[in-house]
Amino acid sequence: MREHLDLFADAEIVIVTFDDPARLAAQRAYLDVPFTYVSDVDRRFYGLLGAERGSRRRVWSLGTLRMYARLVRSGRRLTRPTDDVYQLGADAVVDRDGRLRYLSLPASPDARPPVAELITAVRACAPRP
Repeated sequence: MREHLDLFADAEIVIVTFDDPARLAAQRAYLDVPFTYVSDVDRRFYGLLGAERGSRRRVWSLGTLRMYARLVRSGRRLTRPTDDVYQLGADAVVDRDGRLRYLSLPASPDARPPVAELITAVRACAPRP
């Protein structure tokens, strides 16, 4: 994602997490991303999007284990999770009027949509000149 930020033009990228609000600054610094972070401790937004909790098999799938192996091989240090690893995420694009224009509900943590698909969804929301 980091390599493609310029392709998102002026889109506002927001990361919604269910983590303790007091830890958001540290999490943002650890990930080193320029995005806005907000906390949804009660997971209401997750529920509205339909993001489920995954089973052990879905969360620790072969694809997820491969993803972590790639991260380790690239030099990334993994830390013990401090949040709910079974809460599956979502990738959503909401337009300026608050309408959901794109939604991807991955079946496992490694099954995220291609960046090109997200860029297409964001561009579809851009105001016409």
